[in-house]
Parts: sequence; C-alpha cells; structure tokens
Amino acid sequence: MLKRLFRIFIVLLALAGIAFFAAQMYQARQAEQQAQQSAEILDETTVTVGTLRVTVGATGTIIPARQVALAFELPGIVAEVLAAEGDTILAGDLLARLDTADLQGAVENARVALDLQVIAYDALTSPARDEDIAAAEAAVNAAQASVSAAFASAPADEQVEIARLQTELARNQLWQAQLQRDLSSGASSSMGIDVSSLIPPDVSIPPDVIARINGALTGILPQQSFSATGSATGGLNQAEFGVEIADANYAATDARGANAASLASANAALVSAQAQLDRLLNGASETDLQLTEIAVRQAELTVAQAEAALSRAVITAPFDGVIGQVNLTVGEPPPSNSPALLLVDVGDYYVDLAIDETDVVKMEIGQSVELRLDALQGADITGHVSRVALTPTVVGQLVSFPVRVTVDDTGEPVRIGMSATATIVVDELPDALILPNRFIRIDRNTQQAYATIERAAGQFEEVAIQLGLRNETESQVTAGLDAGQRVVLLPRGTFDPFEGR
Repeated sequence: MLKRLFRIFIVLLALAGIAFFAAQMYQARQAEQQAQQSAEILDETTVTVGTLRVTVGATGTIIPARQVALAFELPGIVAEVLAAEGDTILAGDLLARLDTADLQGAVENARVALDLQVIAYDALTSPARDEDIAAAEAAVNAAQASVSAAFASAPADEQVEIARLQTELARNQLWQAQLQRDLSSGASSSMGIDVSSLIPPDVSIPPDVIARINGALTGILPQQSFSATGSATGGLNQAEFGVEIADANYAATDARGANAASLASANAALVSAQAQLDRLLNGASETDLQLTEIAVRQAELTVAQAEAALSRAVITAPFDGVIGQVNLTVGEPPPSNSPALLLVDVGDYYVDLAIDETDVVKMEIGQSVELRLDALQGADITGHVSRVALTPTVVGQLVSFPVRVTVDDTGEPVRIGMSATATIVVDELPDALILPNRFIRIDRNTQQAYATIERAAGQFEEVAIQLGLRNETESQVTAGLDAGQRVVLLPRGTFDPFEGR
C-alpha cells in the first residue's frame, strides 16, 4: 500500500514537473511571440475625442479691397501736388489741384450775389423803419413834382393867341399883295375898280372911305405904267407862303401839349415811389415775397454750381489709404492716358480662389478660413468666405468657381501680391471620436471600414468600425471603437484578420 502511494506521488510529481516545464515553455513562447509582434508594429495611436474639421484648400494672392485711379474732372494746368508715393492719406485730404483763380472768382461773385438777394429778402420781411417811410414819402412828393413839371411844359394861352394874330397878319399881307397885283394888271384903267371886292369879309371899312379910294384910283391909274407886273406876282407868292406858314405854326401851337416822354417817365417814377411807400406801410405782398424767395434760391443754385465747378478742379481722397502712384507735374496738364494718382486701401484685403466644382457645393458665405502666407511663415492670419460665384471659369477640361476670401484684421505686415494658401473650413464637428485615416482599412468590395486593436498584451484583432465625417487626414468613428482605445498599424500578413471571428 505504501509502495502504491509512493508510486502515485512520484507520478504526480513527474506530471507536476512536466506541467511546470510546459508552462514555462509556453510563457517563454508567448513572451517571444509578443516581443516579435511588438517589434513588427509600424505605428500606433489612441482613439481621441476632439473637434473634427472638414476643409478645402486652394491658393491665391493678396489683393487690396479698394484700389482707385483718381483724375481731374476738368482740363487745366496742375498748380499743386500735395501727396507723394507711399504717403498715408486720410479720407477728405486734398491731394492735388489745378489753377483755380477764375473758378474761385466765380464762387466769390456768386456768394456776393447771394448776400445781396438775402439782404433784399430781409428788407421785405423786416418791419419798416420811420426813416425809410419818410424817405419813401419824400420820393413820392418828388415824383409828383416831376409830373407837374412835365405838364407845365405845354404852351400858355398867350402863346396860342400870338400865333393866331400872326396868321391874321400874314393874311393882311396877302391881301395887300393881291391888291397891288390887280392894280398893276391894267384892267383898272378901262373899267371901274371896286375896292370893296378886295376887302376880306372880316375887315370892316366905312363906305365913304371905300368911295374915296375908288375915286382916287380912277384918276391915278390911267396915267401910271404897270411894267412891274412880275414883281407884284412874286410878292403875292411870298405872301401866300407866309399865310401857310403862319397857319401851320398856329395849328401846331394850339395842338401842342406836355412832352410825352417826360410825362411818361414822371408818371412811372410816381407809380414806383407810391408802390414802395405802400409796401413799407402795408408790408410786402405774397407775389413780391415769392419772387424774392425765387431770386434767393436761384442765387443759392448759382453758388452751388460755382462751388461744384471748383471742386472738379481738385482731387481729394475718397477713403483712407496709401498713395500707390503719382503721375502729375506742376505747371503741366494732367496725363491723358494714365491716372493722376492711384490710391490703395491697405486696411482691407481679399484673396480670390479657384475652387473645384466638386468642392464648391460645400462653400457658404461666412465660412472661416485659415491663411498661410509664404512671406510670413508662422503668422496667424484668418479670413472668411465673402463671395461664391454662380458661374464657373472653364480652362480646357478644368471647371472651377471663383470664391473670394476677405482677410480679417491682423497686425501682420500683409502686402499686396503676397502668395497665400487658404484652408477653408466647410464643416466642423465638436466632441467626436477621431481616428487618423492611416489606421483605417476599407474593403474595396464591401466598403466596410476596419481598424486593428490590441485585445490583450501581444494579441491584436481587426474589428469593423463605422465612420462619419471625414477630412484629408482624420475620420469620425461612430461605432466600433471607444475613446482611449489603442489602435495599431501592423504589416500585412502578420496575423489572420479573420481569426477569432
């Protein structure tokens, strides 16, 4: 019995030794295999939680938001240039001007005319002063005196009577000439002469006087010679002209009144003076006020036109910026084929990018952009999408869409023409499980994604995972992995990926 127990003990001891030895061999083999697999791990990472961003990249150059070519609106000679290339300019600064002596004179004259119209309007709307009323009344009195003087220029009654008497005297002279002609004709020597037939009806001569005259003529005429008949006829003609002249003078004197021009001028002055007095006493009429207001507005428009013409002869800065070019010379006309000055806004820049048609659908106004400038390595410069074109630009088989990125305010020394690489953030997902794309294998046939994890020390397994949002370097893991889990990259053929499935 003891021998049997001893043999069993020996067998058990041998089995225990064999088991211990086998265990030691197994552990050594596992350690060797683990060390071998650890040595074959190409890379490893852990599943992290963070913000996953999807971006689109493109390149462009820095362009100023505003770059304006300035020029004069009027021809002329440059009188002054107040800016040089590189000068920093504020909006409204005077940059250059032409010779504006004539235009400045026109402005001053227009302003003087406006002041006069304003004074006239104020005079109409202001209460009348006592001295103004007195002066107007004196003007009315003086005008009335002028009218009276114009009427006084008419001929007096004595002048008319003198003219009438001169006509009677001329007729008497004509009668005497007729009598002398008849006496000298010789007819009175052979027949009786009746003097009464020669006396005008309006002349009264007693009959006895007429008889004596007839008797005297009867005794005298036959003895006289009337050879001077021609002389008597000439005197008769002269007397007839004298009658006509006297009648005309009498008619003119009788019809002549006051001088028409003098009277009209005097009446006009009286009406004007009376109107001025009435305006002072009663105030200006609505018509006068409207006409005066219109005159003031016209004068204001004239001033505005003159000032506008003067403003076109100068160049002022429309915005803050830096002078990029100056093409003016004092004493010479401005250039006709180039701008007088070039003003650049250095406060705002943009970059125009050509985005592929497959990526432009992801573009939206306001998306954030990271900019990397070749000349400013490491500078933190950002921007945002400010415009996405609706129509493409086609170059051969390449179709792209212009997208404008406005550069945000920065303290970096950004300059026009610098090359920039833009990274546009088209999507952003916070608190996502993130795994680098190089640790992900996608089956070409099933499009299933896989990742290799470490189940235990030295034990690796490829598991199926679900992916969400992706970018060029990372992907969102929606299922199959946990945060902090170790993921490795092994060379192909190291283990059977289907082992244990």
